Amino acid sequence: MKKTILFALIWVAAIACEQKEDATPQADLKVTSVPYRQLTTIETSGADLKVDLREVNDSRCPKDVVCIQMGSAKIKLTVSDGVNQAEVNVEYKGDKKADSQEFILSGQKYALSVSEVLPYPISTQTPNIEDYKVSVTIEKLK
Repeated sequence: MKKTILFALIWVAAIACEQKEDATPQADLKVTSVPYRQLTTIETSGADLKVDLREVNDSRCPKDVVCIQMGSAKIKLTVSDGVNQAEVNVEYKGDKKADSQEFILSGQKYALSVSEVLPYPISTQTPNIEDYKVSVTIEKLK
């Protein structure tokens, strides 16, 4: 009986230590801050893309107010590879899974993700549109 228990423990330990061979490492994506109406270069694998923040419609709940809903910031960006350009619309809600948009530029598929929109609203202040900066990553998809 002791040998069976010992064998079972060794077998469980061996299974627990097994490494996955098919796991592919994810490339570290660089977050780039894109100021309003200032053409910004974002590095992607194989190409540098130019991004222009064209519009921000911010209806997020101000940080000094209690709201029923969080709200969102609707963002319009233009992405260019020097030859072609694409308009990308993202609704930023603060949810990492939902705050991205896929787009096609020159036959290549990309995913643009927004991780932050600044400044965050305050009820007593109305920011100028020129004050907005959006943190963006772009990933080349297969």
